[in-house]
Amino acid sequence: MIKIIFIVLISEIFTSAGHIFFKKSTNELEVKSVRGINGHVSFMKDILGKRDIWIGLLFMGMGLMVWLGALNEGDLSLVFPIGSIQYVITLFAAKLFLGEKIDKMKAIGTLFVVLGIILISMT
Repeated sequence: MIKIIFIVLISEIFTSAGHIFFKKSTNELEVKSVRGINGHVSFMKDILGKRDIWIGLLFMGMGLMVWLGALNEGDLSLVFPIGSIQYVITLFAAKLFLGEKIDKMKAIGTLFVVLGIILISMT
């Protein structure tokens, strides 16, 4: 059980890092209209030209590989709920790396996620 939790934790750290890089790169985008085919093409060019998007994709890919290892080690009905730890990791990473605020409702919601993970892990 500890092994599965550890593998899932590593997977979710990689995945959360990917999300942080995605958000960081989109924060740097110039706001444009995405209407029509030209708007979509322009948006895709802008996104694919961002270094942080590629770093985020790398982290997401690593997270996926580790996640597949976790699925190999345990039941989906256990591994998937434990993966909810990603919400907690991402909340604190967003505060640390993006300067986002953690208000009372986010803190309470995160506490419920942690309690749920604990309950599921006890089975």
